[in-house]
Amino acid sequence: MIKSKNKLATAVLALPTLLITTQDSIAADKTQEEPTVLEKVVVTDKRPVTNTLTTTEITSAEVSAKQAQVSDTAKLLEDTAGISLQGGGGVSSLPIIHGLNDDRVKIDVNGMTITSACANHMNPPLSYIDRTNVGTITIMQGVTPVSMGGDSIGGTIAVKSADPKFAAAGQDILINGKASAFYRSNGDAFGGSIAAGVANQNVRLDYTGSHSESMNYNDGNGQIVKSTAYENQNHAASIAFKFDNHLLEFKGGQQHIPFQGFPNQRMDLTNNDSIFGNVLYKGDFDWGRLESSLYLENTSHSMDIEGDKFYSNKPNRALTGKMPMETRGRNLGYKVQAELPINQNDTVRIGNEFHSNRINDFWPPVPGTNGMMGPFTFINLNNASRDRVGTFAEWERNWSSEWKSMLGLRYDHTSADTGNVATYAASMMDISSNQNSATRLFNGKDHERNYDTFDVTALMQFTPNKVSQYEFGYARKNRMPSLYELYPWSTSGMMMTMIGTYGDGNGYVGNMNLKPETAHNISFNAAFHEAENNSWEIKATPYFSYVENFIDADRCGQLGTTCATNALNNTSKDFYYLQTQNHDARLWGADLSARADLFKHDTYGQFGTHTTMSYVRGERMDGGNLYHMMPFNMKLSLDHKLQGWKNAIEMQFVDGKSDVQQIRHELTTPSYVLLNAKTGYQWKNLSIDVGLDNVLDKQYYHPLAGAYTGDYYAMSLGGAEKSNTRNIPGMGRSVFVGMSLTY
Repeated sequence: MIKSKNKLATAVLALPTLLITTQDSIAADKTQEEPTVLEKVVVTDKRPVTNTLTTTEITSAEVSAKQAQVSDTAKLLEDTAGISLQGGGGVSSLPIIHGLNDDRVKIDVNGMTITSACANHMNPPLSYIDRTNVGTITIMQGVTPVSMGGDSIGGTIAVKSADPKFAAAGQDILINGKASAFYRSNGDAFGGSIAAGVANQNVRLDYTGSHSESMNYNDGNGQIVKSTAYENQNHAASIAFKFDNHLLEFKGGQQHIPFQGFPNQRMDLTNNDSIFGNVLYKGDFDWGRLESSLYLENTSHSMDIEGDKFYSNKPNRALTGKMPMETRGRNLGYKVQAELPINQNDTVRIGNEFHSNRINDFWPPVPGTNGMMGPFTFINLNNASRDRVGTFAEWERNWSSEWKSMLGLRYDHTSADTGNVATYAASMMDISSNQNSATRLFNGKDHERNYDTFDVTALMQFTPNKVSQYEFGYARKNRMPSLYELYPWSTSGMMMTMIGTYGDGNGYVGNMNLKPETAHNISFNAAFHEAENNSWEIKATPYFSYVENFIDADRCGQLGTTCATNALNNTSKDFYYLQTQNHDARLWGADLSARADLFKHDTYGQFGTHTTMSYVRGERMDGGNLYHMMPFNMKLSLDHKLQGWKNAIEMQFVDGKSDVQQIRHELTTPSYVLLNAKTGYQWKNLSIDVGLDNVLDKQYYHPLAGAYTGDYYAMSLGGAEKSNTRNIPGMGRSVFVGMSLTY
């Protein structure tokens, strides 16, 4: 495939010369005619990384088709086999690849690596780009090329805005853009976006802006699901320059989330302001191709006990019952990569990247609560830092038209550190002697941690004929502990309750002795398709991962934990206090995706079907299940096209979840079937989408939504007002309508 693409590129580049030579020959015979000089043809696309079967690309058309249906950018991924989503706020779901979640998945947003700046990961990377600003999404599962990132064991998700479009040769100016709006009945969700750009042949200016908001949604029984409301605003601008084979683009943007409820956390997001800037460069030279990026992102994040949680069951609660939490985060980094075509069959990629993350996590005092939440500021993370520098080399070879291989090696050095911490009571020993003891213990230790890791990726692809393709891959991947896995230090019940990225309602304390995770990922892929008209295709992917030092959790008081207070071992409400710990683990499963054209008729249109199926299982080697493993699930869609119409009826089946983790008291969920329907019409530059989600108004519980604490008021688990017996109900029937106009 790569070889043929090189021939095509050579032919395209040679075309102007061939045509000009032809014109010159004609001019020699007809001297009275002037030769025609053609515009120079510039090939700006790069020679791609081997198109592996573990790679899935979501096109701009597929993104646009779902924009009216969802507000959460992560939900653009949910139709991909092997991808599941951990529940969060309305725009803050967390992607999971083959059972590996959150920081185990590298997410690249327009060349930026963003780390969540929140003890509960309320601002994950995909929440920083609105789904209306997404051009394409590339998903690499398991066996990921080392050039696509380190410090992850699950895979890579690369999200890009649309590439800048310049005026054509001979065109003075190009003005284009898009405006869209949507409404969803469940939760009275609504919003809109606008994109506008102006360009000549060498310079382009772009602006995009979006707004979305929703009230609490209702479940299938018509009951309000509390702490599910949100409001989100995004703005971005860019200027791009193109000269010959070089593209330079400056991007900047701002996000404002004034509120986002979290039904699986004990806090809500009360404000999130982020500002970013990045520079992207791509250039072709005689020796190959160079790509680079430089970025800076700053986040100001606030949490508190709000609305549904604050007033539920206790309408006369005093104002002092709140607990403000503040976080300031910064992401700074760069990446430089060179692609060197050695010959017709060999390509080498070398590169270096750096990512620096800073977090200050502090909880202001609450007036009138001296000895509990005052009189001083609680310091959770004091200028905590995590800096990673990585260097990689990758060799791709076409051995023949049937055989291709890719081999990569990567080295990363990561250093983490944090400053001294303090309690609300600071030096007031008579008020908080236990906490001051924990403070002195933490501050008396060396906080700096250094990790050196090597990643290896090996991939072999075999294409014996036009119908089938096979691929076998092995990857040794590493991930260093995050700041929120290492440094949360307090063993006080109230403070531990405020730390929890998992959506399980439990409380957590960090562990500075954590080791890096090392995953050995093995996958086999087989793909088949009809060669003549591509009328059908099917792809199957079984996989296996063995993870050394998987970062899981143990209940406080168990062997190896340092939060050994008996009162924290158990609670009568079935919530627990836990500490992050290393345990070896294994995960295995399989994905299946298929598509087929059923029949085509001039009058009735074209009918087709597509399906995805996934299953994953995860276990700790010392016994017990891993947390948040998605049970068997399947989507089956009947599709129809007729001129400008596109219609679909979708059935979604999710098996019951019984393989749960007892350590976290993860709850089981029953199986369910959902029915969805949608239609859309494209008329010139206007498109209209209408759909009905959960047609039968089914009451269901998503297996990864987490524990329903949306109306709990609890700053310590022992004082929880309700038991851990409720899963978060899914959304009931909802009508959505969307309209977009391009120009």
